[in-house]
Amino acid sequence: MRNDLILHTKLENLWHKHFSDVPMQYPIKIKFGKKARKRLGSIRECIYQSKNNESLISINGHFKDKKIPEYIIDATIAHELCHYVHGFGSSLPQRTKYPHKDGIVEREMSRRGLIHLVRKEKNWLDENWHNHLNQAE
Repeated sequence: MRNDLILHTKLENLWHKHFSDVPMQYPIKIKFGKKARKRLGSIRECIYQSKNNESLISINGHFKDKKIPEYIIDATIAHELCHYVHGFGSSLPQRTKYPHKDGIVEREMSRRGLIHLVRKEKNWLDENWHNHLNQAE
């Protein structure tokens, strides 16, 4: 089984290779969340009174299973980082009213040299996701 440390390492690698031009307003934390059928990941802004704010990325708990390819996790983290860049789950200016409007995330992934992950993720999900969910139940 995978753990949160693996996610942290992946986040750090993706940030330094593809998102280092983005100002990090406050730390980005990452963890495995609940198992979900439809949501692969999410990002939210956590605002605290007693300490510094942070962004929290939650990754589908199904991804702890090593049967899920590593590139699915990478693609999901990169997708959430695109939301961060666009002002969702971060204090950066919000670029659009809706986080997926007009394919903005896919365009950002392409601009950052990550379109291959989008394609591999889509193909794997189309061919394997429902079978994985059925076996996991």
